[in-house]
Amino acid sequence: MKSFTLLNSVSFSGIGLHSGLHANVTINPSPHNSGIIFKRVDKNVVIPAKWDHVISTKFSTNIGKNEIEVKTVEHLLSALAGLHINNCEILIDNCEVPILDGSSKIFVESILRAGLKEQSLSQNILEIKRPVRFECNYGFAEFIPNELSQEGLNIDLESSFEGKYKDQTIEVKNLNGNYIDSIAQARTFGFFHEIEYMKSQNLIKGGSLENAIVIKDKKPLNKEGLRYENELMRHKVLDVVGDLYLSGYPIIGTYRGFKTGHFITNNLLKELFKSEDNYSIHQIN
Repeated sequence: MKSFTLLNSVSFSGIGLHSGLHANVTINPSPHNSGIIFKRVDKNVVIPAKWDHVISTKFSTNIGKNEIEVKTVEHLLSALAGLHINNCEILIDNCEVPILDGSSKIFVESILRAGLKEQSLSQNILEIKRPVRFECNYGFAEFIPNELSQEGLNIDLESSFEGKYKDQTIEVKNLNGNYIDSIAQARTFGFFHEIEYMKSQNLIKGGSLENAIVIKDKKPLNKEGLRYENELMRHKVLDVVGDLYLSGYPIIGTYRGFKTGHFITNNLLKELFKSEDNYSIHQIN
């Protein structure tokens, strides 16, 4: 598979979900082998979009360097992963990526309008070679090798929410070909009884029914309802895709998890990179 960047620059603006602060974001094309980087233009600090630059996973994935951070990178990275973009420069003038509508839909549509540019050289992929697992007291995630290298990334999740959303599962095969239609529109979500706690933690200052699903008494408060019957689980997949792209590569393998979140996924990447026997990095046609 060839490397991809953008054909033209594209810009977004909006408020951050947790900070409530307005930010302007511009994504610029980059040469082959540049990778994905964030640049805080207000601080003149460049932060690679890599797993070892993650500094917090509390209700979002935040990356940083030299005490400067960019918060809530997972939805934008998920969009880039879904579009196979592996080289770009992301300029941002504040501390948090705009939440927009709570999904990656607007990112995807805007990037597609800007255009994708296939680059001359192939991109490296990371193939899982042996099982790797991380677990904590409430959940786990693991990588399992695929039987066929051509399968791409498979995701198999089980979660336990409340009410009629309890014990939901989702299985997505070869996500590389299903992202735009199946995952990109799924919005972030929360439960009504959690709101006061999150506010007490200095979070969701920019949250509203315009950018998040809020569940109360077993149904969404949002007038338009859900975009998919299992939108909550699809958004879990969206988050996993974004968090896994911090590996620096598209992944061939199966990600399986129970009650996963940003913390579990980032720690699974840490386990993966502890040994080069766990994976191989190579190119495929």
